[in-house]
Amino acid sequence: MAPIKPFVACLFLTTTSLAGTINVPLDHATIQEAVDVASDGDVIIVGPGTYTAPGADQVVDMRGKAVTLKSSDGPAVTIIDGEGVRRGITCVSGETNKTIIKEFTITNGFANEVNFDGNALISGWETSGGGIFCWLSSPSIKACVISGNVADVLGTSAGGGLYIKDASPTIDACTITDNIADTAPGAGCYVMGGATTPRLHDLPQFRRKRPHLPSG
Repeated sequence: MAPIKPFVACLFLTTTSLAGTINVPLDHATIQEAVDVASDGDVIIVGPGTYTAPGADQVVDMRGKAVTLKSSDGPAVTIIDGEGVRRGITCVSGETNKTIIKEFTITNGFANEVNFDGNALISGWETSGGGIFCWLSSPSIKACVISGNVADVLGTSAGGGLYIKDASPTIDACTITDNIADTAPGAGCYVMGGATTPRLHDLPQFRRKRPHLPSG
């Protein structure tokens, strides 16, 4: 009779990082606090209200995180407000299309001087993009209203509403209207850089604030 061999059962456990949901202002009072604690894959849901960031250079810096930042009740009641002294949103840390921003109004943004590239001098592009500023980043921006933002610091500032440099964001179903830039072109949206290939889809309204300034 052959010997009975013991049966050995092996259990292999794998760990999976589960996406979490962060609610503003329930879990964190500000959008920036929520972004700071978020992990890639998380969803940040922002309730109705006006959100700003006194003392900061922008209301929201996405920090390169692959998160979805969305309002719960739409752009009419969920406002990112630069108060006329700071940008609305910056994406300057290599964000990809997995960084999703949707259903906000971004308004009263101001393209203040920020030394993004670390060089000694502030260049004109570093005083651009009052509403949303994208550099070396390619987020997805969906169903937002980008309105009433300003870039007019050095006489070469551009992209009052949206400034895109060496980046390839997707701008989908956004309303871009009534933004201001100074003598440079692009009051609504300005694009520059050899590596820049933004994707623009279904823009229902694209209007400039000043008749003599181009909106593209």
